[in-house]
Amino acid sequence: MYSSKIFTTITAFLLACTTVAFAQPETEQRKFRMAQAYEQGNDAPNAARIYQELYATNKQNAEYFDGVVRTLMVLNSFSALLPLVAEQLQFRQADTRLSDMRLADTRLVELYALKGELLWRSGKTTQADEAWQRGLAAAPKRDSTYFKVAAAQVRNRAFDGAIATLLKARSELNLPAAFCDDLSQLYGAVGNYTAGAQEVLTLLKTQGNYNAAVGRISAYLVNEKGTAQTRAVLEKAAYAEPNSVMMQRVYSQFLRDTKNYDAAFDVITRIDNLLNAQGRELLQFADLARREKSYAAALKGYDVIISKGKKNPFAMSALLGYARTAESRLAETNSFTQIELKNTLERYAQIVSDYPQSPQAAEAQYRIAVLTLEQANNPQKAIADFTVLMERYRNYPIAAQGAVELGNTYVALQQLDKAEETFKRTAQMFPQQPNERDEALFHLAELEYFRCALDSAQAHFGKLAVNTNADIANDALEMLSILDFQQSPIGKAALCTFAAADLLMRQKQPDVAIEKYKTVAAGIAANAQPAPLAELSLLKAGKIERSRKRCEAAQQLFLQLITKYPESGYGDQALLYTAECLAEQGRKDDAIQTYSQILVKYPRSTYLQEARARIRKLRGDA
Repeated sequence: MYSSKIFTTITAFLLACTTVAFAQPETEQRKFRMAQAYEQGNDAPNAARIYQELYATNKQNAEYFDGVVRTLMVLNSFSALLPLVAEQLQFRQADTRLSDMRLADTRLVELYALKGELLWRSGKTTQADEAWQRGLAAAPKRDSTYFKVAAAQVRNRAFDGAIATLLKARSELNLPAAFCDDLSQLYGAVGNYTAGAQEVLTLLKTQGNYNAAVGRISAYLVNEKGTAQTRAVLEKAAYAEPNSVMMQRVYSQFLRDTKNYDAAFDVITRIDNLLNAQGRELLQFADLARREKSYAAALKGYDVIISKGKKNPFAMSALLGYARTAESRLAETNSFTQIELKNTLERYAQIVSDYPQSPQAAEAQYRIAVLTLEQANNPQKAIADFTVLMERYRNYPIAAQGAVELGNTYVALQQLDKAEETFKRTAQMFPQQPNERDEALFHLAELEYFRCALDSAQAHFGKLAVNTNADIANDALEMLSILDFQQSPIGKAALCTFAAADLLMRQKQPDVAIEKYKTVAAGIAANAQPAPLAELSLLKAGKIERSRKRCEAAQQLFLQLITKYPESGYGDQALLYTAECLAEQGRKDDAIQTYSQILVKYPRSTYLQEARARIRKLRGDA
């Protein structure tokens, strides 16, 4: 009915009226264009001077007066503008030539609104209120009259006055629902959230705009007072109108925003029943709760749908959602028990059994294989599960992802021939999945690298690096830069040892991998061509120790890297990891000093922002 305009009103006063037509001499036209040019160039003093000269010669010209208002407002020359506004008020009150009295009334209320604004900015608040009230009294009772005065009050943060003006409009115009959106924002500005929430409900009932209503409500949740007052209003309204779906939706959104998921679940259940939605509303609620990591609420919602039986249209989605949620909750807490793992796997298995030809079954089969590999630590069973995925669900994209994981599982089990066979099969079976196909080809090149077939590996990585639009191209380029070290005999031998260390890491043999990285670093002189390979070896060995929480061993490797290779391109990373270790050891000052070295020694490092953030955190600034 009435749109919210008050909070978007331009601060500078623009007199909304048609220029009174007077013939302008050529000299006046030139001066007027000059004033406009100064104004457009943000030269307010010169623009104001010329506008005032023009106004002095023709005080009936609205364009001249308008220019004076704009420029003097920019210059904060309120006292200089006040007598001109008073003069214009006299003209308008005595003006009987205008046949359009509605336009004359509009000009009159605008002038009073401007006069009040100038007085308010001059510190004369009582006189400002009087001017605004005179404007309301002088003009006909129309919604635009009250709006113009309220807009002037809002521009000057006289929010209580603006509220009073709009409430007066309601009373005098007999429009109890007018300006509800504007009032909801004004009440929020003065901290009267109870009245604001009631205005939001009026907005909801009169306009049915759910998005606007929840947007206004969310703005009230800035403090405990706003939350408490809003809750009281919405709770009362929801219980008073239990059959209003729109009212229940607003209340449920408020409950979700305030993390009261148990109460939100009850409201959503009511909505689902009102709409006879068969669980659709509950499914949406559970999906949102899962994304917001409110796992208990999500499981509760899914469980209700599952209990409705297999014939329910949302049963399959609920089963998948339940299993995903259970897995996410356990993974986040990193505390899978055998019973919880078994229950989660059974949920996924039920989907595969009950809906065998669905994409949800393909995803469930994939999750079974991953959980079996990563949580049950049963690679042989995982291989069987990945194989079922490839054979039974090969038409689904997730099968390609599973095929890559199967090849990596063979690598970890030191079965490189089977890994090679799997990666080749993946590249052939899934040409329509370019990311997984390229990843399989990348791993095939890696196998050549692990076997020290460096020329062959370089050729295969080169083919992948050509397509710069492919996701895998950067990884291929990185491998090519490492393979460049084979140009010298020392580099080639070191590179084969380095590749063997990389393979050992893939096969989860960190101790042996570290020794091989150390061998690479020890065998290359600091000024030799493949020296960067030695630097990278020390960095990788240090990161392995760091990941195993062996900070002292990691720090020794990072220190060796920084000392032996002071110009190393990996120095900023070594300092970052060293600082992390120091912070974990409680050596706050040493950690800050080490982070600071990154800022000084590596001004172009990609870790600068991270280092600054960590320094602020350690100092207690963030």
